[in-house]
Amino acid sequence: MALKYLCLSLANNTQTEVNSIAECLAQDPAAYITMSAQMLASQPTLQDIFSIPISSDLQNMWELGFGLPVLCYLVAWGYGTVINFLTSPYPH
Repeated sequence: MALKYLCLSLANNTQTEVNSIAECLAQDPAAYITMSAQMLASQPTLQDIFSIPISSDLQNMWELGFGLPVLCYLVAWGYGTVINFLTSPYPH
């Protein structure tokens, strides 16, 4: 079931259900857009936002925050070593 918005137009004194915010604003740019109870219940709360993430999320954050920069540094260092070796003025 697709979530629907309630579009309230004060100029026309109408309310219609629409599938997207853009659809509502196309009908009346000054319209008010409300959410259904189902949509409101599915929105995250402050407690959800600041709760401790599950272990798999923490692992992914660690890999992205630490592992990726270290990997990029090591790859760049490896390329730099090979390039400096090939362009050195001394015979090999």
